Amino acid sequence: MSRADVTAGASSDGGIIMDPGIRLLTKIGDFVEPLTRFDRGHLTLESSQHVNVDVVARQVFRVTFETTHREGNGGLPPGVTLTPDAAAMARGSEAQLASSKAATAGKLSAWAAEHGETPSAKPAVSDCFTPLPAIGHVETCAPCQGAGKIACSICEAAGTLTCEACEGRGSNPCKTCNATGKVTCAACKGMRTVITHRERKVYDEESNSHRIEHVQETTTCGACTGTGITRCSKCGGRTTIVCATCNGQKTITCKQCQGSGHQRCETCGGEGRRHFLTQLSCSIHETFETSARTPDPETATVLKALDSIDKVLALAATHRSTAETSADTLRRETTAVTPVTTVTVVAGGSRAEVRGYGPRQDVLDYRNIAGMLLADDLGVLESALPETRLLPPRATEGMHASLTTVLASEANVAIAENAAKKDQSAIASRFRGVVTAEYIARAGGAMKKAVGRAYWAMMAKGPVAVLAIPLILLPIDLIVRGQGQGGRLMALLGVMLMTFFAALAAHYWVTQQLQKKLAPSGTPKIQRIVDKLNLTLHWLAAAGVAAAVLTLAVASLTSLLFPIPPL
Repeated sequence: MSRADVTAGASSDGGIIMDPGIRLLTKIGDFVEPLTRFDRGHLTLESSQHVNVDVVARQVFRVTFETTHREGNGGLPPGVTLTPDAAAMARGSEAQLASSKAATAGKLSAWAAEHGETPSAKPAVSDCFTPLPAIGHVETCAPCQGAGKIACSICEAAGTLTCEACEGRGSNPCKTCNATGKVTCAACKGMRTVITHRERKVYDEESNSHRIEHVQETTTCGACTGTGITRCSKCGGRTTIVCATCNGQKTITCKQCQGSGHQRCETCGGEGRRHFLTQLSCSIHETFETSARTPDPETATVLKALDSIDKVLALAATHRSTAETSADTLRRETTAVTPVTTVTVVAGGSRAEVRGYGPRQDVLDYRNIAGMLLADDLGVLESALPETRLLPPRATEGMHASLTTVLASEANVAIAENAAKKDQSAIASRFRGVVTAEYIARAGGAMKKAVGRAYWAMMAKGPVAVLAIPLILLPIDLIVRGQGQGGRLMALLGVMLMTFFAALAAHYWVTQQLQKKLAPSGTPKIQRIVDKLNLTLHWLAAAGVAAAVLTLAVASLTSLLFPIPPL
């Protein structure tokens, strides 16, 4: 179908009127043509039907009131109306609710008179309710009787507690003397006497000279005067020592109240008063539903799924609205006249019934039209795959040719780029039914296998030989031995890096060759598809591991075949 064949008649003023069916087929062609290698001439309009469907949208706005209760410490916050007690507060709250409800009907009616026939307009809370001040009252705190504090529960308002360390005595028995006031004399160890050493000069008649003589004498202990015991220095003989905890005071300060004898009342937070208040608030709850007056169940389902008035109006050619109000509810009914064009399109030998909704003929589901056009291309590729192998890699010219044909369609390219993902919902949503989820899964699997086998087969034709680069380490290792272990390590790392970068270059060479074979025009980019299918990652990971393993293996073999002679 060409763009020249889209007219169906002329208007009374000489203008061209486009038949709705032809116009929808043109729109379908605009969407499908860029996604496939086929032009719109492969789409044939078999039949068309154009009807106007009444979509009835019902909006209900219900005004509801809620009284919230709050309480807190101290007096009432600013702006709150003070009442004497809880009963007065309740009466005031009920009066506010009654007056607000009574005013709602008039406010809703006034708003409906001005905006009721505007389907996109919605009443706001300010249109139905005038905010009123909160109402509250204040009570003296019962637990503290308005003092803001209560007697300490630990010390019972005394502020002090009996010292537990000395049990209120102010002192404790001396442990050094066991409360006797006396201890064994440290000088004589309780022996009552001490031995002293002294020197004396005596005359030796034989030698006719004086000599020094050392003698021991036992004397009464002067420290204890021969009793063997002395007064305890710890307690001074008193048998007790002052309690270190209370310093002899017999009591200690209460930690709970810090000696004050009272603590803050937690019920009122130390304020001595509690306030209670009620606040009236308003909200508007909206419900929405649609129904379609059409015998076609599919059209009815689609139009009934419209979940907002904006969506209904977007598909309407004309609309009219009526509104009515009650005491607290505004009901609006909008009848939107929605044009629905249904065409039967023949594509690839199959038929599809496509519907366009609204003046712009929005298509929600293209009914696998592209899938029908592309099915034969995919079938040829699938029939060529059994002649290929992954191990050892083998790809045929027939597979290359069929893959070239498949990748000539943009839809297939997008599917191929997403074939490695587990979740295909994004690509399915993007296509809006122009290909089915079943086709996406089938085409993605076939293209993933075909591109992978073409890649590995091209790699096996020669580029894979870069993995043999580690063999050059053998002569290099023999040359750098004289440089010690540092030189050998640098050679080892150098060969690993050389192998990896050679593998990277091999990858780019392979993708360039596949570009020339599969898409010589430059579109699509085979490099991008290979990357999206994770083939680049798999090859470089394998090459990196192989580079490390083979280099280390060659280094070990070199050391085994040509051992370094001992010094």
